[in-house]
Amino acid sequence: MDDFDTFKASREKIDPTSRKFSKRQWQKAYAAYRSSRERVVEKSSAKSSDSSKRHRSRGKSRSSHHASSHNPVLNLRNEVRQNSAYGDLRLMVDLLAWVAIAVVVLVGGVKLTLLTDGIALVALLNTSAKVIAIVVLRLLGHVVIDIPDIALYSRVQKDAKAASEAADTGE
Repeated sequence: MDDFDTFKASREKIDPTSRKFSKRQWQKAYAAYRSSRERVVEKSSAKSSDSSKRHRSRGKSRSSHHASSHNPVLNLRNEVRQNSAYGDLRLMVDLLAWVAIAVVVLVGGVKLTLLTDGIALVALLNTSAKVIAIVVLRLLGHVVIDIPDIALYSRVQKDAKAASEAADTGE
């Protein structure tokens, strides 16, 4: 999606409300898209150079950890997250989740010290349930963040496949 028309067509398919955009809004959206993609490319190139340095220093110690490379769902998720424009949002969700877990655990610890044995068990179970709920909400947050990127990635892959098939048939 290097040109404006492709960007506009894919955006309208994903978000029907964007059909009402003015010319200036489209220009701003495209500029934001290009700048976010440039940041992603810069981050991924920096990460790849860092990871290649780390990979060389580790040797063959990680060769047995390639079981996830056979799972297409995990591959799709990892590829989309590497090229995502929402990496900062994902980091913020993680940070907020850990802060919430810390607060819940601290409050639960205070309750355990102040309450009697029977009620302390209930407070411990309540704290555990809250921590589990926060972890589940964190994971759901990641899923919601990934939905637009996966839809866009799937659409780009489908368009590329259709273009290659059209080129093969000579149309």
